[in-house]
Amino acid sequence: MKYTLSLLLAAFLCVSATAQVSESNKTMSLGPKPSFSIDIDGADKKMAENTWKDYLKEFGKVEKNKKAKEYYMTQVRVPLITGAGLVNLFSTVEEGKNMSTVHLWVDNGSSFVSSDDDEEAAIGAIRFLKDYGNIVNKKVIGEELKEEEQSLKKLNKELSKLEKKNKDLHEDIEKAKEKIRKAEEDIVKNLAEQDEKRASIEAQTEKVSEVTKRLNNVGKE
Repeated sequence: MKYTLSLLLAAFLCVSATAQVSESNKTMSLGPKPSFSIDIDGADKKMAENTWKDYLKEFGKVEKNKKAKEYYMTQVRVPLITGAGLVNLFSTVEEGKNMSTVHLWVDNGSSFVSSDDDEEAAIGAIRFLKDYGNIVNKKVIGEELKEEEQSLKKLNKELSKLEKKNKDLHEDIEKAKEKIRKAEEDIVKNLAEQDEKRASIEAQTEKVSEVTKRLNNVGKE
């Protein structure tokens, strides 16, 4: 049984490497104690903390030690960690660079859970944190999806503007072509009118010449 639990713990720790779960001695309100920690990439403290509090509420009342900036739950049953037994949970949430870390301490009444003293409970604590991590990761990815969808929406909007501009440019071209066609027709008409006007001018010039000649001949006969 001991060997099997060791293998299971090793398997969970292997998985936890991917999930960024680790086990160490970390100082909390009661001093240095065995703890379990999970890193959540992309989650700010607000998201990690609110999700953590909601996650814990399923198991009982969550209280806060404001001085230690530490959450705690007393005499709660978390089947994944200790089966039917009662435990005290202590936790903190820290914000890092583009990530947050949740630290968890589990007091089973006689000691703080660690893989050295209670492998089965340690495996449960790792699983407990990993399940929480999956919830937060879904939220992180959900936020990323929203951002990508907004970017897609923006690109589609920009494309629509470009398509409208393209349509307007084609309409401008058609209007310009129609204007050129009309101008070409007007040029032909203008040239014809010029010829008519020149003919009229020529005829009028002859009339002026004739009248001038008549004027000059007055009194000469």
